Amino acid sequence: MDCVSPILDVVTRVWDCTAKHAVYIRDLQGNMDSLRNAMQELKNVHEDVKGRVEVEEQRQMRRTNEVDGWLHSVLAMEIQVNEILEKGDQEIQKKCPGTCCPRNCRSSYKLGKKASKKLGAVAELRNKGRFDVVVDRLPQAPVDERPMEKTVGLDLMFTEVCRCIQDEELGIIGLYGMGGAGKTTLITKVNNEYFKTCNDFEVAIWVVVSRPASVEKVQEVIRNKLDIPDNKWRNRTEDEKAVEIFNVLKAKRFVMLLDDVWERLNLQKVGVPSPNSQNKSKVILTTRSLDVCRDMEAQKSIKVECLTEEEAINLFKEKVGETTLNSHPDIPQLAEIAAEECKGLPLALVTIGRAMAGKNTPQEWERAIQMLKTYPSKFSGVGDHVFPILKFSYDSLKNDTIKSCFLYLAIFQEDYEIMNDDLINLWIGEGFFDEFDNIHEARNQGYNIIEDLKVVCLFESVEDNQVKMHDVIRDMALWLASEYSGNKNKILVVEDDTLEAHQVSKWQETQQISLWSDSMKYLMVPTTYPNLLTFIVKNVKVDPCGFFHLMLPAIKVLDLSHTSISRLPDGFGKLVTLQYLNLSKTNLCQLSMELKSLTSLRCLLLDWIPCLKIIPKEVVSNLSSLKLFSLRRVHEWKEEEAHYSFNLEDANDSWENNKLIIYQRIVMLYSRSWKPRIMIINLGIYQRIKTKHY
Repeated sequence: MDCVSPILDVVTRVWDCTAKHAVYIRDLQGNMDSLRNAMQELKNVHEDVKGRVEVEEQRQMRRTNEVDGWLHSVLAMEIQVNEILEKGDQEIQKKCPGTCCPRNCRSSYKLGKKASKKLGAVAELRNKGRFDVVVDRLPQAPVDERPMEKTVGLDLMFTEVCRCIQDEELGIIGLYGMGGAGKTTLITKVNNEYFKTCNDFEVAIWVVVSRPASVEKVQEVIRNKLDIPDNKWRNRTEDEKAVEIFNVLKAKRFVMLLDDVWERLNLQKVGVPSPNSQNKSKVILTTRSLDVCRDMEAQKSIKVECLTEEEAINLFKEKVGETTLNSHPDIPQLAEIAAEECKGLPLALVTIGRAMAGKNTPQEWERAIQMLKTYPSKFSGVGDHVFPILKFSYDSLKNDTIKSCFLYLAIFQEDYEIMNDDLINLWIGEGFFDEFDNIHEARNQGYNIIEDLKVVCLFESVEDNQVKMHDVIRDMALWLASEYSGNKNKILVVEDDTLEAHQVSKWQETQQISLWSDSMKYLMVPTTYPNLLTFIVKNVKVDPCGFFHLMLPAIKVLDLSHTSISRLPDGFGKLVTLQYLNLSKTNLCQLSMELKSLTSLRCLLLDWIPCLKIIPKEVVSNLSSLKLFSLRRVHEWKEEEAHYSFNLEDANDSWENNKLIIYQRIVMLYSRSWKPRIMIINLGIYQRIKTKHY
C-alpha cells in the first residue's frame, strides 16, 4: 500500500492538470462567444463615456487624464480581442471531420487559455469605466490662433512690428493707416506667427474695441480669457472688475491686442497694468488715426502703407486665380490694369480680385475696368463693401466743416497734388470758414483741418506743402458727395476728351464742375447750369469765355488759372455771387472794369500773369469784401518773404501810373475798419511794407 499511494497521487495530479487543460480545448467555442459578448458590453460602455465627454468638450471643458487613458485602453483592447476571435473562429473551423476534436490540440489549447484570460481583462476594464467625472475645466490657451488668409506684402511690416515687440522700452505700439490698408491682417499675422511660437508671454488677449469704446465690453472679453470665476465677477461694479483683472494680469507677462480703436481707451479703468520695461508686457493697437496712437500714449507709431505696385498685382492675381488668368493671353495684362485702379489698397484689391474670378474673356475685363474708372460704386462689392468700410473714417470726422473740406478735394482729378495754400484759399472762397472774421484765423483753421485729415489718413502728404487724395478714397468721396447723398450729378469731373454732348443735358442739377482737358467744347451746348456753385478749369487750351453766360445766377467759385484766357468777356460783371476768382497763369493783359461789380468777392488771385499791365483803380476800390488779393510775379517773389504780395518792380509807364493808386488802396485796407488781412506789398526798390495783423 505504501507504494500505491504515491502512484495514485501522481496519477490524480496528472489527471487534474490534463482535465483542466482539456477544458480550454473542449470549451473553445463557449469561451470565444463569452469573449465576444463581453467585448460588446465594453464597447457599449465606451460609447457612453465617449458621448458624455464630447458633450462636455463642446462646453469648453477638458477630458480628465484618467478618462482619456481609459478610452485609449478600450480601443487597444478591442484590437487584441478581435485578433483572438479571428484566430479562434479559424481554429474551430479546423475540427476533424465527424468529431469534436481539433486537428491541432496545442493551438486550440493556447487560444482557449488566451481567451479565458482576456475575458477577465475585458470585465475588469468594463468595471473601470464607471466614472463620476469625465472632464475638467479647460484651461485657456496662451494664444488663440485666429483665421487668416495668405498674406501678400506684409513681410517688412511684420518684421518691423516684431522688432518693436522685442524692444523692452516699447510698452505700447500703435499701428495706424487708412481703412482697408491691412492693419487687422498685420496684427493677426503677428498674433499667429509671432506670439503663437513665442514663449515670452504667458497670455495674449485679443479685443475688438470698435466705436464707441466700451470699458465694460473690453473687461468682459478679458475676463473670459483669464477665466475669472463667476463669484468674483457677477454683480460687481466696473471698478471692482478692474481690480480683479489687474490682480490677475499684474502677475503675468501679457500682451493685449486691441483692434479697431477709434478713440482713447482708458486702460487703467479696464484694469490693465501699464506695460513697461519692468513687467515686459505689451499693448498693440490698430487704428485709422495717428492721434489715437498719441492719445493711447504709444511709444512707437507705425503707419501701415498701401502695397507697392508689384505687391498689389501679386495680391490681385492671387484673388483672381490661375484658372482665370490662364483662360486668355490678354487677361494677365488686363488684370494689371485693373489692379492699378486700386492703388495698392488691399481691401479694394481683394474685393475686386474676387469679383473678377471666373471672368474669362477680355471683353468682360475691359467692361469691368471701364466701370472702375467711371462708376466704381456700381462695381460688385465696391459700393456695398469697400466704400462703407472707408466711410467709417468720414463719419468719425469732428464736424460738418471738416467733412465739407474733405469732400471738396474730390472735385480735382485723380492723383492731383494741390498746394495747401491753394486749397485753403478755395475753402475760404466757398465760405467754409465764415465764422472767422479774422482771415489769419481762418487760414490757421485751414491748416489745422489739413493736418487733421492727414492724421486720419484721408489726405496724403506730398512734397512742397502739398496734399492729395488716394484714388479709392477719392472715389468714396465722390460717392458720398453725389450718389450717397441722392444727387448723382452733383459733381462733374472731366479728366479726358471722351465727354460727348448728349451727356451734358442731364446735368441741370450739377453744383460743381472741374475740367482737365479740352472737353470744354462739349459744354458749349444749349443748356444752363442754374445750380452751379463751383467751376474749376485746369490745363485747358480752349478759351472758356463762352461758358460764362451759362453759370448764372449762383456761381461762387471760379478758377480759370492755367488757361489761355486773354480777356474777360462782356457780361462778366453779372457774376455778382462770385466769392473766389483765380486768374493766375493766364494771358490777361488788363482787368475788366466789370470786376468792380463783384462786390461779394473775397479772394482775387492774379499770380504769375506776365502780360498784365492795367488794373483800373475802380476795380480795387470797389471790392469791399476782398480779404485775399494776390499779385505775384514768379521771377521776383520769394517764398521766405510772403504768401501774398503786390510786386510792381521793373514797372513800365502803365505800372508807374497805377503803382501809387494800388499802394494808396492797400493803405486804406489797413486804415479802415476792416478785419485783419495777410498781405505784403512789395514795391521793389521803391518801398516795402511788411505783413501786418490787426
